[in-house]
Amino acid sequence: MSPTMVPPDAGVTVRMYRPGIGDCFLLAFRAAGGEDGARYMLIDCGVLVGTPGGADRIRDIAEDIAEATGGHLHVLVATHEHWDHLSGFQYANGTFEDVIIDEVWLAWTEDPDDEVAERLRQKHAMALKGLLAAVDQLGQADEERALAMAGAINRVLDFHRELGVEGRINTTAEQMEYVQGRGSPPRYRRPGEPPIVLPDVEGVRIYVLGPPENEARLSKSDPSTTDSEVYERALALSEANAFYLAALAAGDRDALLDDEGELWERSHPFHPPVPIAMDEAAEHEAHGDFFRARYFGPGENGEDIGWRRIDTEWLGAAGQLALDLDNDTNNTSLALAIELTESGQVLIFPADAQVGNWLSWYDVAWPDEGDCEGDPLTAGDLLRRTVLYKVGHHGSHNATLREKGLEMMESPDLVAMIPVNGDHAEDREWAMPFPPLFARLEEKTKGRIIRADTGLPAGRPERLSESEWESFRAKVEEDSDGLWIQYTVTE
Repeated sequence: MSPTMVPPDAGVTVRMYRPGIGDCFLLAFRAAGGEDGARYMLIDCGVLVGTPGGADRIRDIAEDIAEATGGHLHVLVATHEHWDHLSGFQYANGTFEDVIIDEVWLAWTEDPDDEVAERLRQKHAMALKGLLAAVDQLGQADEERALAMAGAINRVLDFHRELGVEGRINTTAEQMEYVQGRGSPPRYRRPGEPPIVLPDVEGVRIYVLGPPENEARLSKSDPSTTDSEVYERALALSEANAFYLAALAAGDRDALLDDEGELWERSHPFHPPVPIAMDEAAEHEAHGDFFRARYFGPGENGEDIGWRRIDTEWLGAAGQLALDLDNDTNNTSLALAIELTESGQVLIFPADAQVGNWLSWYDVAWPDEGDCEGDPLTAGDLLRRTVLYKVGHHGSHNATLREKGLEMMESPDLVAMIPVNGDHAEDREWAMPFPPLFARLEEKTKGRIIRADTGLPAGRPERLSESEWESFRAKVEEDSDGLWIQYTVTE
């Protein structure tokens, strides 16, 4: 099979696929000499759970990737464990099985031999189990508020799992395991490691910006959050773990693993003989009359007094904990800067990195590689020369840093690509793209924004001259079926 995606003589072509809410980017570089003239890098391939026609769409995308690359990916990058970045490897597994993959790149947080990474995985697994149990308990409550809460939590958990056939839960962990298995072995990337050179590609250096190796940075998702040092063992007793364990035990105490059961016993505020289970309270030998009269009813005048009970109120904490799980996973994103060394132009692919990840970029630097000694290369240097920014997390409010992020991008040729579907986001009550961020992107790029849902602006943005607009449009190409839209950065 001959590749159909042709890179420029110097530079890179970036193809953004359009699955809905999901990331899938195919990059084509020119190979140095020889008949095999291109090298291909795929960064993620996924679509969010519940996207109308999403599974079929991602299968079409996988087939296009195979055709575009001639069935040969030189680098596959899986940035982090979210459904909208990895699900293509499940939905289109048959297609990817037939694609040759030379290298697989993952963040250091996926390294099975790293102790911190293992602790993070255990924390993630505990959180997901506990939140699923909480949603199940809320669903059984058959109360309007509880059901609404369960729906809101489920919308967040859609980034982490899918309910498959016969009630089986498919998780992103399984997709990541498949991707890891395609590496020989996979390469776990760390921030600040020496610049990466692609085999047989001249004039390209790739810098690993994140995720941070500082655990405090990993948990910082919002600018208002205060940094703090955190030292904890795997499955240590904490507020969050106590909640997860309680939710699990409320469903089936015997389902807890040994170490979970031990923590569950330690998390009780009362000695085991003292508490009275909810389903036993009304018929309790000593106190049943008290509970029936005050909580189960009917009351003295025959009225329903069930409103006095707070059966599911404690489960309300699950909403914030679901957001915390989502944010923490985003901060494990493998963030890359791709430099075209001849021109100095830079492309930034931060995946879904949030505040802590972005801030950590300034914790690393790379020695000057020129003949003369100079100042180390920093994230600020790379951002100032950025000409293509893949907007983080579909344009959400806290996945593009301001003063140390977008405001650092000084190139007059800056272009933004946003993998978003505004209609799908609105259906879920998400502000994607976030209006103030989108407005600032329009200013910084002079309107050179390429969206996965709407493509190019409908007409020439006011900030662009006629010649600038035509030059920009000449570098953009769209698939006639609307499967992808791509932009070429030339040197």
